[in-house]
Amino acid sequence: MYVRWVVRRHKNAMSADTNFYDAYLVESYRDEQGAPRQRTICYLGNIRQIGSQFPTIERELFLLRAERILDSVGELSDNDRSEAMAALRQKVPPLNREEVLQAFTENLRWYRRWWEQNGGSPSDEEMLAIVQLARGRVGPI
Repeated sequence: MYVRWVVRRHKNAMSADTNFYDAYLVESYRDEQGAPRQRTICYLGNIRQIGSQFPTIERELFLLRAERILDSVGELSDNDRSEAMAALRQKVPPLNREEVLQAFTENLRWYRRWWEQNGGSPSDEEMLAIVQLARGRVGPI
């Protein structure tokens, strides 16, 4: 099995330097005559490339969705799933520590602005409960 990438250019390639990458899990086999063939096992999702970069948050969402899709395909072995994810990560690198910290900081800024505009904010106790919940500790929020 392998990952096949299908690249589509933006409809208005003159104004947008954007490509769309569609990922498919494909299996090779031989038909009754012994000719090599490929069969699509499943569609793994797509991701935009702007210029030469895949946007940070889109990389993470793409990899999460693809992992869920692979987990839902019953006929795949654990080894096939691991190899498929490794192939996806070669093309679409997972986030690094700095990117995660930057995204977390930007999310906090967004929430702060929302609370300023809409009133109210979580109490210190609610914030602590949210952090504990994120760490996997169960407690009321």
